[in-house]
Amino acid sequence: MPDPYGRVGKRTFLHPTLISAAMMPYEVRGYAGAPQSVYSDHFLTVDPIDGPAGYKLEVPPLHPILMATNVPGFGAAHEAIMQQMPSANTIIALLRDGFNDQSQGGTVELKSDGTPLLDYPITDFLWDGARRAFQTMAEIQFAADAKTVYPLHENAVPYPSLAQARSAIAALPMGILQTRVASAHVMGGCGMGADPKTSVVDGSGSHHHVENLSVFDGSVFPTSLGANPQLSIYAVVARNATRLVRSLTGP
Repeated sequence: MPDPYGRVGKRTFLHPTLISAAMMPYEVRGYAGAPQSVYSDHFLTVDPIDGPAGYKLEVPPLHPILMATNVPGFGAAHEAIMQQMPSANTIIALLRDGFNDQSQGGTVELKSDGTPLLDYPITDFLWDGARRAFQTMAEIQFAADAKTVYPLHENAVPYPSLAQARSAIAALPMGILQTRVASAHVMGGCGMGADPKTSVVDGSGSHHHVENLSVFDGSVFPTSLGANPQLSIYAVVARNATRLVRSLTGP
């Protein structure tokens, strides 16, 4: 495919996601009821959009596979945590990436065998957001009467007080394979824009360099959204598909 300015696959955004677990003195039963029912956008808007990395807070579902594969530790220690599953609460923080020069996203390319390769550098700018998110989630969980709070980090342990959690989180080394970072939202890589030098498709999803080729999905976002993207994907696709139909068939 023509890519004269090397834009395909660039600025791929993933909402790097941090997780904080807590054990409550009552049953939470995160595996029952509405799968995702509570969220807060406060920390997306408390700073300027191009300032420190903001984050959206969500309370996700908690079923055995999700919990077992994300809680650090092995053997008896891991088992002891799993036995407390009915009383477990988790909060996740989705970092808003792509709005700051220090958050350029990642790159997707094809290897020689045709399989995809993703490179997503997590910069100091994002690690700062991760540390602040851990502090915020611990504060919320202790405010809800948590017995212990466990930031999902290989060097962390369950902490019985907010003061201990704050001190430990401030000292945790933020880095790959130490901090548990998840992602569920893939955006960007075929960014839309008016300038072919900085984008792959125009505002209607039409490819800048290939006639009669359109891209209709989350890859056209030029940044992440700071929100779960499915409604935005539906809206952009509906608008651009309608435009394409009208251009082909008339009103």
